[in-house]
Amino acid sequence: MPKPIDAQTLKTMADELRDLAITDARAAQLALDVARVNNAARAEGARNDFNAQPSDFAVTLAALARK
Repeated sequence: MPKPIDAQTLKTMADELRDLAITDARAAQLALDVARVNNAARAEGARNDFNAQPSDFAVTLAALARK
């Protein structure tokens, strides 16, 4: 399993890719959110095959966002 994105990496990416300065606390929260989305994407990907409807993945992520 890939290593999760840590808060410092996320903070660096925000700065270098988007020119956004975020606090350490916000970076930590975003890292948790990214990990949650990544885990959901991997879990959904493992359940689907290449014949699945493309909208299934979007529906799963939308449901996760409401939790």
